[in-house]
Amino acid sequence: MDARPVLGMIAAARQDDRVVLVGIGGHGCAGKTTLAAMIPAAQRVATDEFWTGDGFDIERLAAEVVAPLSRGVAARFASYDWTTRTPRGPRTVEPHGIVIIEGVCALHRTLRDAYAVRVWVDAPADVRLARAVARDGTAARAAWVEVWTPSEERYIERDQPVGCAHLVIHNA
Repeated sequence: MDARPVLGMIAAARQDDRVVLVGIGGHGCAGKTTLAAMIPAAQRVATDEFWTGDGFDIERLAAEVVAPLSRGVAARFASYDWTTRTPRGPRTVEPHGIVIIEGVCALHRTLRDAYAVRVWVDAPADVRLARAVARDGTAARAAWVEVWTPSEERYIERDQPVGCAHLVIHNA
């Protein structure tokens, strides 16, 4: 994946020491986290950290992270560890430099206006499923096909995150 176009957009958006909020959305296993990791010195917040067990708490993400950072105030929030499925504890993200909000619903309609840069990362469905199975194991295949993919498609139809993106990256 080539991060240079994103890095160029971020450089153009930077003004003095103020925080630059970057939203990176996309389907599961499209490469959002990989892209976020390619942005040097960026602080990262994953929408996965706002998982409730039933869904992503976008209102809490907006109130505890996006809104304070937009005002130049540190974001303090309770984080959830998606991998271990346990609370991780409190996190603080400082209001300076580049802060990336990444995840399937990072370009949610209630968050997107706060971002200086909005990126959608995509990959073909068969590639995403193969990556998901490689990462999560064959037992997770049914959940990806029957639960996650339909849920993502409903979100995409409802919120139209691709249409709001400044840049779409195809990561096949």
